[in-house]
Amino acid sequence: MPVEKTLQVYQAPYVFFDLDDSLINKDASSLWIKWRAKFDRWAVVEAIQALASLYRAYKKGRVSHWRLSYYYRTRTKGMTLSEYRQYIRDFFNQRGHLYIYPQAASLLFAYQRQGTKLVLITGQDEIMAKAYADALGLDFVIGNRFELEDGKIKGLTKPLCYGEGKVEMARAFAETQGFKLSEAVFYSDSHSDLPLLEAVKQPVVLNPNQYLARLAKQRNWPRVDWRKN
Repeated sequence: MPVEKTLQVYQAPYVFFDLDDSLINKDASSLWIKWRAKFDRWAVVEAIQALASLYRAYKKGRVSHWRLSYYYRTRTKGMTLSEYRQYIRDFFNQRGHLYIYPQAASLLFAYQRQGTKLVLITGQDEIMAKAYADALGLDFVIGNRFELEDGKIKGLTKPLCYGEGKVEMARAFAETQGFKLSEAVFYSDSHSDLPLLEAVKQPVVLNPNQYLARLAKQRNWPRVDWRKN
């Protein structure tokens, strides 16, 4: 199936969307680090940790709970949820919102018009994800959740919203909402989301990496690429 040139809206009660490189044209964590580096030297430590471990593992599809949780301990440096939430508000207002694909609003609006519920499901944490979901008008957020100790962020809970863990969290959400994943649509750019793409009724690859683009072509999955518009 060729890359779609026109907006296609599928009939489904719920539609899932990935965030990084899907609804936005960058990775939100990279944007966050660059923003924070302007006023906090600790961002350099975070960037080193991310580059040395996390990004390489992500490219290989090997992000573990320990690896991502350790990164978030570095990222938040003992912040409380309220402190981190304020940082995210400032980040989003100053930088994060600039990278939303303009085409995203049209696609989401088309689904909203037909009464479809929209779900952001992402490997970003829930607070970061909610900033984007609120701005875009999505109904629900599924993301990585924080583990707290004495009110401060100490890491992430299990399961991770990544790979098979993302399927587990999506399925649990579907059960609470009274639908099945086999009735849903999912848009994603990454091969790490292959388990969820395979679990839904209609997978759609959105701004895909090379591996996922080749796989989508083999499986005749719809492909949408906003990078070329």
